[in-house]
Formats: sequence, C-alpha cells, structure tokens
Amino acid sequence: MHDVISFPAAPTQSIIEQYLVHAHPYPRSYQPAKLIALRRERGVMNRLYRTERELILCPGESIAPQVQRLSLEQQQRLLGYIEARQNSFGFEEAETYKFYLLEVAYELRHLPRTSQPLRAHTYYQLEELLSGKPFVLHATARRRR
Repeated sequence: MHDVISFPAAPTQSIIEQYLVHAHPYPRSYQPAKLIALRRERGVMNRLYRTERELILCPGESIAPQVQRLSLEQQQRLLGYIEARQNSFGFEEAETYKFYLLEVAYELRHLPRTSQPLRAHTYYQLEELLSGKPFVLHATARRRR
C-alpha cells in the first residue's frame, strides 16, 4: 500500500474543498493508499486527506436511497458536491463514479509541487510531502535515485 495517491483536481478544487468530497469515474486501476493529495494548477498540493468513506454511485440516477446509511452531515456534503459539480464541471453521462468523503489529515503550508505538470494520478511517500521541499518526487522517481 502506498502512503499517498495524488490526483489532478484543478478544475474541481474549490468544490472539493468546500464539500470535502472528491470523485472520479469508476472503475480505475488505482492502487490503495493511506492518504489522498489533490493537485492544483502547476502541481501544487496544499493538503493531505484521509478517506472517511468511499461510495460507488451513478450521479445521473437517484442516489438518495444509496446514501441513507451516511450521517446527515455526510449526506449534505455529498449531495451538495454532486449538485455543485453538475452545475460547473459536470459528470460524464451514464458513468459510474467513486466518491470519497474526505477529512483533512495534514495542511501542507509549504505548498509542495511537482517539478513538471502531471495529467494523471501518481503516488508519493508521506515523508516526501512533509519534508518541506518545494518540489517533490513521486514514489517511482524516488526509487530510481
């Protein structure tokens, strides 16, 4: 298991931070990780998140029955995120998505970033992201050194 998986999230960053929810099309072949980092423009990361809950849903369908097992606060966050995303960035039609209900684990005040733009997910070691370095290496680049 990796320490951190990092996703590019620049277009949806503001609604992710507002609702503490992230989603991506499902299925994807991501390896498990303890924490999530979301990359802003130019690869900047400002927080690490723990996952409270993961759900597989189709946002184009009625999801109310599927989210009843969540707390009222989690339901409000999830439904608020889905509505905000539908009104801005959108979802692919008839796609299933994996939703992550998040909680902030670490604030990365030094705002580490990737040395070059990355369009895909990548993995990091926790110590690398907490090191204070302005540019961080993803896990496979660190192993090659």
